[in-house]
Amino acid sequence: MLGIGKKATPIIGVDIGSSTIKVAQFREDKSGLSLVNFGVVPTPEGAILDSKIAKADVISEALGSLLSLHSFVGRRVSASVSGQLVTVKQITIDEIPRQPLGDIVKWEIEKHISYPIDEAVMDYQVLSRSQTEDGGVKANCLVAVAPLEIVNALVDVLRRTQLEAVFIEVEPFAELRLVDYVSYKRPDLDAKTVVLVNIGSNITSINVADQSMIRLTRMLPFGGARISQSIASGLGIGTERADELKQEVVNVHPDAGLETGSEAERATSSALPVIDELVLEIRRSLNYYTTRFESDRPLHLILSGGTANLKGIAEYIELSTGFTVEMNRLLLDVAKYDPSMFTESYLNEMAPMFSVATGLSLREFEEKAARKRVKGHQAKPVDAGESLLTYRPGSEGL
Repeated sequence: MLGIGKKATPIIGVDIGSSTIKVAQFREDKSGLSLVNFGVVPTPEGAILDSKIAKADVISEALGSLLSLHSFVGRRVSASVSGQLVTVKQITIDEIPRQPLGDIVKWEIEKHISYPIDEAVMDYQVLSRSQTEDGGVKANCLVAVAPLEIVNALVDVLRRTQLEAVFIEVEPFAELRLVDYVSYKRPDLDAKTVVLVNIGSNITSINVADQSMIRLTRMLPFGGARISQSIASGLGIGTERADELKQEVVNVHPDAGLETGSEAERATSSALPVIDELVLEIRRSLNYYTTRFESDRPLHLILSGGTANLKGIAEYIELSTGFTVEMNRLLLDVAKYDPSMFTESYLNEMAPMFSVATGLSLREFEEKAARKRVKGHQAKPVDAGESLLTYRPGSEGL
């Protein structure tokens, strides 16, 4: 417990993925935010299975070592849940007099999940209301729901590491917060519908955000591990060596000009069919979005996740889809950093991997960021946090 007069330490963003654990922290002074530190360690093998924490003690040990190694300040953390069992969805419901809206939302969202709603953590936000011809009211709601088992397992890991779980969020909202936070520096993003594509090791999330609101989210059973497996199969080599080639020589840039028959060309050729599957799913998702939601704002893709650093992937997706694409290097727009600790090239390389951890760590700074946007007369909601659904340990909402 904090003593009287003591200031709370800044929140540490913790992103526990199936292949890596990422942590980021910022602090604030009169001149703005500065990067305290960020770090990454491999997730211990077998510690996460099917997006579920299987070995809490092993993950806790790895996370604790990471925090100690990089000298993070304090014990207050914000973490995220993700995976195919986590659902973020817009629903439209009929409000019923004298019936709690939360109960109606539960009945409707249960149709879209594969587990009982009483075994889930759920929260919702009313986006708009409209009058029906017969005098009734329809409510358009954004709902986030996750299995209670997954949330409790994450909280257990943090407690084992002697950390205070201040917030638990679903992953898309953490990434959206990062985009919102830097939007006063990037007014071009305000005029676009942002598509956040996070390519992880086993899961790729596609989240469409329009005017600071998640409109569509999809989780695909696809990631960097599939690419490595395809390279290993195509070249007849082990997965470890295939991982090395994926990171070092695979280049899917349309103008890469790889030498025919070279190891780089053969590895790239083996990787391309899998990447084409991803491109197809992105196009399907965006075709559905443009059909389902009426918007004349241009689509702009932002790539994040460890696999986003694959050489030429941004250019390949841009050419294949016809939409503009950039890498999620927004970490560099968030705060100052000590050049004696981090080089710009290193931050550029690591930033896509830390988009979720960065967004989580910004949870308590977003109100001031919103005021900056208002000062700049940008047409955005005053409080970017109003649209973000958050679980506080001990509560029932997510």
